[in-house]
Amino acid sequence: MISNMPTPIDQRDSRLRWMDSLITALFLILLWWLVAEILYERASSLNQRQELRQQAWLQQATRSVDTRLDTLKRELQLFGQVDAGLAGQAVSLYPLEGGQLWLLENEQLSQPLGPPQSLSPAARDTLLQLQAQHPDIDKLLLLPASTPDNPDRLQVSMSVCPELKQECSRIITGFVTLTSLLDPELLLPRPYFALLDLQGNRLATRNSAHDNGLLLHTHSEHRSLNTVPLQLSVQFNPREDLRPFMLFALFLVGGAVLLSLLLLLLVVRVNRKLGYAIRHSVEVTQATHLLTLTNNSLRERLLKLVDEQRDQQTLIDTVQVGVLMLDAEQQTLLTVNEAALRMLGYQRQALFRHELEQLFADPAQYRQLLQQLKEQQPVSEREVELITRGEERLWTVLSMRQLLFRERRAIVLSFVDITERLLHAQRLELEKQTTERTLVQLQSTQHELYQRATRDDLTGIANRRHFLSNAGKALEQARREQQPFAVAVLDVDRFKSINDHYGHAVGDSVLRQSAATIVALLPEVALFGRLGGEEFAIALPGFNLLEAHALLDKVRDSLAAQPQLVDEHLLLVTFSAGVAERQLSGDQLSNLLKEADHAMYRAKRNGRNRVESARGDNS
Repeated sequence: MISNMPTPIDQRDSRLRWMDSLITALFLILLWWLVAEILYERASSLNQRQELRQQAWLQQATRSVDTRLDTLKRELQLFGQVDAGLAGQAVSLYPLEGGQLWLLENEQLSQPLGPPQSLSPAARDTLLQLQAQHPDIDKLLLLPASTPDNPDRLQVSMSVCPELKQECSRIITGFVTLTSLLDPELLLPRPYFALLDLQGNRLATRNSAHDNGLLLHTHSEHRSLNTVPLQLSVQFNPREDLRPFMLFALFLVGGAVLLSLLLLLLVVRVNRKLGYAIRHSVEVTQATHLLTLTNNSLRERLLKLVDEQRDQQTLIDTVQVGVLMLDAEQQTLLTVNEAALRMLGYQRQALFRHELEQLFADPAQYRQLLQQLKEQQPVSEREVELITRGEERLWTVLSMRQLLFRERRAIVLSFVDITERLLHAQRLELEKQTTERTLVQLQSTQHELYQRATRDDLTGIANRRHFLSNAGKALEQARREQQPFAVAVLDVDRFKSINDHYGHAVGDSVLRQSAATIVALLPEVALFGRLGGEEFAIALPGFNLLEAHALLDKVRDSLAAQPQLVDEHLLLVTFSAGVAERQLSGDQLSNLLKEADHAMYRAKRNGRNRVESARGDNS
C-alpha cells in the first residue's frame, strides 16, 4: 500500500508557494497604500488651491463692494445738502435698481428719482421702523429685501438732512443687488457668495451652497467690509476640479488594478514553473545517478568482453591448425593465429596488409570457394595450393565456414600442411577435430558475448546501445524510402513506490513480466528496448502518429487489464507513454526520443496510465 505522507519535494514546493503568496500580498498592500497616498496628496493640493482662489476672490470682491458703496453713499449725501431735484439731475446712482429712489419725510413718502413706482408695503414698514429708531445721519444701512427671483436683493437706506441735527426724520431709500456691487469677472466662476451681518445671519445670497465630497471639499471664507459693518462670504464649487481629479484617480486605480492582475498572473506562472523545475531537478538527479550506475556496469562488461576476446585469441593461437578469419563483406583480415603465421612465413602486421587472394596459387579457385560458400554449399577438406612469403608452394587441406564474430559476419579459413600427411595422419585427424570443437566453442562464445553486449540482463530485450543502433538504422531506411516512422517512450507508473514498498526483487519481476507482456503485443517490425530503470522505448517503422498512438493505447489497456502476481502480491501495473513521428519532429532519432519523452512527462502530469502524442513544436 502506497503512503499518502507528503514527500520532501511536496514540502519544499509548499514552502516556496507560501513565501510567494506572502511576498505578493506585501507588494499589493504597498501598492494600494501608495495609490491612496497619491490620491490624498492630490486632493489636498486641489483643496489648498481652492482656498487660495477663495481668498483672492474675497480680497477683490470686498474692494469692489466697498468702492461702489462708498460712491453710492456720497451721491446719496447730496440729497441732504441741496435741493432733491437738483441732486437727482446731478447724480446717476448707478448701483440702484432701476435708478429709483424714495424719500420718507414726516411720514410722507415721495419718489424724487426714477420712473414712478409705488414702494412695497414691506419696504415702507421698514422705513417707518427705521425712522422711529432715529438712525445716525449719513450712515449707510443695508437691509435684506430678497425675492424668489433676486435672493441677493438689498434695501439701501440712509438718514439725510440739510443740516446736522440730532433727530432727523428724513430718510432716503432704494434697492440694490449684491451682484451689481461686484466686478463682472468675479461672477464667472459662479461661486456661492453671501452678505452676512456680524452675528453671521445671511442678508443676501447668490447661487447655491456646494456640497463637499469625500476627498475634494472647501470651507467658506469670510472678509469684513469697510463701508458697512457687514461681512462678505464665499465658497467655490469643489466639483469644478472633480472631473480631472476623477480622471486622474481612474487612471491611477486602473493602472494599479492592471499591475495587480499582472503580478498575480506572474506569481501563478512562476509557481507552476517552479514546481515543475523542482520535480524535474529531482528526476534528473535520479536519472543521472541511475545512468552513472549503468555506465559503470557497461564499463565493467566491456572490460570483461576485452578479456574474453583476449582469451579467445589465446585459444586460437594454441591451435596447431592455421586459422584465418576475414570480414565477409569487405574481405579484410580480422584475426590470424600463430600456426598460420608460421606456415605462411609472415609477420602478423605484414599479413594484415596482404590481400588474401594473393595467398592462393590460383586466385580463381579462391573466388570459386567464396561463391560456393555464399550459395550455402559446404567447403570442407579441399586441397588448396598456397604461396608462402618466400614464394614456396604449400599444399594444404582447407575448410571454410561462416560465423558471427564481434557483431559482424565473418568467414573462417582453417588449413593444415599435408606435406607430412602420411607421417602425421593420426595427429592431423586429432588436430582437425580439435579445430572443429574450437570453432564451435568460438561461435558459441561469440554468440554469448553478442547476447551480453546487445541484450538487457534483466528483461532479455535490447539494451539501450543496441536499441539506439537498430532504431537509427531503421530511421535511416525510412528516410530513404520516405516511409512513416514513429517512436514511443514509456515509463512504468509509480515504480519507485513498488521498489520502496515491496523491495527491488519484486520490482525486477514487475519489469520482466511487463516487458514480456509488451513484447507479445507488439508487431514483428517493432523494435523494443530498455533505456534504463523503468523506462523503455519502441521504434515503429511504417507507423504514423495516429497508428502508433492507437497501438500504444492497445498495449497499455492490455497491460493494465492483467494484474501481475509477484511473490504472492497481486500488482496492477500501468505505464505512461509519449509518441512522436518523424514528419513532426525531424529526422534525428535524438529529437524523436526527446519529443516522445516530453509527451510521456505530459502524460505523467495529466494523471498517468495514458498515452500522449508529441505536438511537433519542440516545446
